[in-house]
Formats: sequence, C-alpha cells, structure tokens
Amino acid sequence: MSFHISYQATGGIARVLFLGPLGYADKIEATARLVGKYRHRKPLRVLLDLRYARSHITLEEHQKYIRYMAENSVLRRAFIAVLHPRSRWTCPLPSHSAYLCRFSSREFIVEAEAEAWLAQAKGAAQPLLAL
Repeated sequence: MSFHISYQATGGIARVLFLGPLGYADKIEATARLVGKYRHRKPLRVLLDLRYARSHITLEEHQKYIRYMAENSVLRRAFIAVLHPRSRWTCPLPSHSAYLCRFSSREFIVEAEAEAWLAQAKGAAQPLLAL
C-alpha cells in the first residue's frame, strides 16, 4: 500500500491520497502520520482520496477504524471529506457509524464538492465527540 500526505496552504486542507491495495494497517499508519503532522491545525480539515485504492478491509475492521477515529482527540474534532471513485465505493463510512462517532464527515464522488464542503467548514466551530 502506498499513500501520500500533503497540505494545501491556500485552502487549509490536509490531503491523504491512497494508491493500490488498502488494508486496515495501512489506514491506521496513514491516519497516525496525518495526525502527527497536522494535529496543530484547528480544526483539522482532511480530504481522504480513495479513488485509486482497492480496499481489502472487512466490515469488522472498518468498524474498528471508525472507533479508532472517534477515540482520537484530533480526529474527533476534524472535518473529514471522503472521496470515492464514481464506479465503486471502496470503503464507505456507514452513516450509522459516523453518527455514533459524532465526528463531522461526508462522502463525495466529486473532488470539487468535497473541497467546497471543507472550505465551508473553515470558519465553523470544531465538532465535538460526546463520549
């Protein structure tokens, strides 16, 4: 698995681009690096680009990843846009899981729409996780 993390200073968006096969350990590693690099951004606005990834994550692993995100103090206050390919959903965030975690995330198939949503979140108050 390969991933690339970058930051757009003009838009204030951290981008994580996943390429190739995507497993649970890969998502955890990328997420940990993202948080380590950009934890000082408040609120952190993230675009997860899954358009070029092939997910090999089970439903149980996906739910475990959602819990990991919800328990992370940086991510539970972040705005997260997940970008999927038009032809398939590689790893959708079930709406009930996102609701249970109460972190602010949305799913998109159009990059411009994801960026626009994140831009709107720029001045918004940070979402809070109610544990």
